[in-house]
Amino acid sequence: MLWDKQTTMKTKNSAKGLFNLIMRTSLIFSILSILFLNIVQATEVKGQSALDKQININLKQVTFVDFLKEVELKTGVNFVYGNQTFLNNKVSINASKSARAILTSLLKEYNLTLVEEGKMVILKQLTQKASVEKPGSIVGYIKDKANKQTLPYATIIVKGINRKIISDANGYFVISDIKEASIVLQLSYIGYASAEVKVASPADNTTKVELFLESQSNQMKGITINGIRRGEAVALSNMQNSDNIKYVLSEEQIERFPDATVGEAMQRVPGVAMDYSYGLPRNIIIRGLDQSMGSVTLNGNRLPSTQTNSRDIDLNGILSSTVEAIEVNKTLTPDMDADGTSGSVNIVSKTPKPGTQQMNVKGSFGNNFLVGKQNFDGSLTYGQRKNKWAYMLGVNYSNTNRGEDRVQKDYGTYRIGGVDQVKLSNLELEGSDLHRQNTGLQGELSFFPNEKSQIYLRGNYNKFYELQTRGTKSFSIGSYTNDVNATGITIGSAGSPRDYHRDLLGLSVGAKTNVNNWIANFDFTFATGKYDQPIYYDGYFTYGGLAATIDTSDPRAPQFGFTNGDVNNPANFRTSSYVNRHQFADDRDGQASLNVQRTFELSEKNKLMFKFGGRYRYKENGHTRNYFQYTLKSGSVGMENFLSDYSRPGYFNGQYNLSGAIANGYLMEDYYQKNLSLFQTNETYVRQNTDPDSYDGSETMGAAYMMGKLTLNKLDIITGLRYEHTGFKYNGNIVSFSNTGAYVSTNKVAVNSAFEGFFPSLNLKYALTQRTNLRGAVTKSLSRPGYYGLVPWQEVEPRRQRMKIGNPDLDQATSVNYDFLFEHYLKSLGLISGGVFYKNIDNYIYESIYTQQGGQFDKYQVTQTVNGANAHVWGYEIAWQQQLTFLPGFLNGLGVYGNFTQIQSKFTVPGLVSERTVRLPSMRPKVGNASLSYEKYGFSGRFSLNFYDTFISELAQEQKDDLMEKGRVQLDFSASQKINKKFTIFMGISNINNAQTILDYGDGRPNDHKYFSTWANLGFKYNPF
Repeated sequence: MLWDKQTTMKTKNSAKGLFNLIMRTSLIFSILSILFLNIVQATEVKGQSALDKQININLKQVTFVDFLKEVELKTGVNFVYGNQTFLNNKVSINASKSARAILTSLLKEYNLTLVEEGKMVILKQLTQKASVEKPGSIVGYIKDKANKQTLPYATIIVKGINRKIISDANGYFVISDIKEASIVLQLSYIGYASAEVKVASPADNTTKVELFLESQSNQMKGITINGIRRGEAVALSNMQNSDNIKYVLSEEQIERFPDATVGEAMQRVPGVAMDYSYGLPRNIIIRGLDQSMGSVTLNGNRLPSTQTNSRDIDLNGILSSTVEAIEVNKTLTPDMDADGTSGSVNIVSKTPKPGTQQMNVKGSFGNNFLVGKQNFDGSLTYGQRKNKWAYMLGVNYSNTNRGEDRVQKDYGTYRIGGVDQVKLSNLELEGSDLHRQNTGLQGELSFFPNEKSQIYLRGNYNKFYELQTRGTKSFSIGSYTNDVNATGITIGSAGSPRDYHRDLLGLSVGAKTNVNNWIANFDFTFATGKYDQPIYYDGYFTYGGLAATIDTSDPRAPQFGFTNGDVNNPANFRTSSYVNRHQFADDRDGQASLNVQRTFELSEKNKLMFKFGGRYRYKENGHTRNYFQYTLKSGSVGMENFLSDYSRPGYFNGQYNLSGAIANGYLMEDYYQKNLSLFQTNETYVRQNTDPDSYDGSETMGAAYMMGKLTLNKLDIITGLRYEHTGFKYNGNIVSFSNTGAYVSTNKVAVNSAFEGFFPSLNLKYALTQRTNLRGAVTKSLSRPGYYGLVPWQEVEPRRQRMKIGNPDLDQATSVNYDFLFEHYLKSLGLISGGVFYKNIDNYIYESIYTQQGGQFDKYQVTQTVNGANAHVWGYEIAWQQQLTFLPGFLNGLGVYGNFTQIQSKFTVPGLVSERTVRLPSMRPKVGNASLSYEKYGFSGRFSLNFYDTFISELAQEQKDDLMEKGRVQLDFSASQKINKKFTIFMGISNINNAQTILDYGDGRPNDHKYFSTWANLGFKYNPF
């Protein structure tokens, strides 16, 4: 093994473990024995037997029984058959060939098959397949019962299966593929009473209906949403008076943009960029460093992961409507967790406000113009604080459809005319339709024994479900005859449905009190994060031996002109294998924190705040990856019986037609389940794709701190020291393969280790004026390795002389951070700020590919996450937001919002020939936002621009092969109109300019191109109090 001697390996060989091993071995042996016996006893004969003997037979008008007796006489076999009607049928035969060949034509005529057991031949009647009726369809309109007007964007749910449909802009809907004779539809519409209607759906028929809803009241005119700023003053006051450098987004600010998730809202923050997934922001990048170098917390408690192998949170899974504010901490204080080198994002949940009754109802619907499907969401929040009790309950739901058109290119070296040339080797078209459902629940119950004390119980639940329907075609090129003609082309076609569950649950109980200048708070939180992918059905069919002319005049969308074969005929596509998988990960932790502080008044303008406390967290994390490949024991199947209805004729802005011969993964799964005996498991594939990635383990984190805040008139000095110790135990697998690539063994292995450190910090704030601050900070922070990086796993492939391994010897990366900021708060609720920062990161963590020197695996290519040399990040950021109220007349409703960050970085990595000094991967060198708004007469509207510059997405061994993601600019529009004090209507349009994600290689070759189109929504907000 390549881990050093400090790593402690543990092997348990208890009686219980031995018993489990014996039982599992016995079970596997029994299953294999049963399978072997079944194969021996019930296999259709394909090899040499008595029936393969050459015979001469000449019979006229004899019974089938007499014919069989004649074959028995000439071959020595014994036929076994029941009392079948065909036995007395007359047959005539005159042939000289094998008995099997003579039997074949007659067996087919009488719908028979044979099974051989030695010299015994059993004749069986083939089972007739039941005819499959075509499913039915229902089409029609949703209308108002009173005036018969259509109701656009009504919600229709098929009861029992929770299938959801949204009527279009004309109230028209279509429900297809209905297999039941009748279904019950649940209808709902804003302002109307819900209803259930039973509708007949005869097979192979289209039923036309008109469905009616009855209005509950005549209040539709009052449905509105408020876009005028509320809470911005609170957010700015929070930033101005904070002890550290941070940026705060209030609930009202979030609502001013068309941002449905926390990820979308985060991209508006200065210095923040987002990693996009299917056109939506997912993982946060602060000041050039990705989410693995920071943390995401809820009310100060770190959230568990909803990803596999890492500590990251998918911010698409948290709806922005569930939060009251988002705080982005760019410098740390000792009372905060130290894992925030890039920064710390704290999500503040909604809480009941003192002396008020709160109610907020919000709903919206929309459309995604790439997939042509509707979206809708809604939320309800109600809270009240009365006397000593307070409570708040909220429910949020979002149902969205999104899509992506993806074109990916790869390259290889081909010899053309005696010269080696780098040419296109593979083109892949992957269309994705995404159906996402987000559910957010939050609640708080608080008791106030007195005005200075609070006991609370909080709960938060966010469920993010995503179903992906994919259609894929790939074109793999064998060789080139000249610059534009290629042969040996193979087309691959797949339809791979897959789903994802990402759930977050948090329960907290705690108390706060203030007695005689002593302030204390205690919190205990239990939280879980779950990732689950139960559906992944991959039916991959191929059609080879093709030739084509390749047009690369548009290198981002190469075109193939095939000169042979029929590439649209699904019968030409064959497969002999099928893949399904189930992957899940659980991240669970319990944590307790205590903070105590006391303030001492030194003089009228000077005081000292002393604070101490700590945190303990116990975490369990596990990941199981079950990948299965099943291979037909013989032959192959054609795609004609496994066709998908996936169709995107205008794919990639009309460049391609992704329709026709595309497989359906659901049908492949159904075929496999119904024909298990036809398949065998590819053990090498299963073990190679399952064992190295499966692990479980636990972590403990203990922290303690002391800090003080000394106020000397206009100067605040906040300083202190934090200590953190992280211990971890992980169990992984060492997986070995033979020199031929076949699976050999999997051995369990364990690790028990720890890392620790002291983290001092100093934050300075000097008030030049009441509205102007100068800030400076020197802090030390850490970044923990991902879970999978610490697991002791190995995947060894002698045939290829390569291996992938975990690294239990990974240390936490630490960073010394320097910050300086000028900030001026404007009278008109605005802000002008500018600052610089520098980070010196030690033991930077990255994935390395290197050649092992010496030892058991000498000359092997090794892929491993390692600690690297120092990394350096520096840059500046500026921000300006202001309502231009000083302008005359109509113009004083204008407002501006803008920020810009420029970042540089460098670190040294080993290269193929020599070391390279490069920028950090994922670091956007330029990031910014620009927004022009107008707010007056109850109207609020804004055009918003978000942009980032070209950056390194993935490092290769040579610069020419680095993956570079090109700069991106996205334009959005949002607006709202206040109808009265209670009602507001709003709208939003996202990605108006159809911003795309484009990746090129370092030498300019196009690699990946993702196209998302535009999406929009329209909705209302109601606040009765």
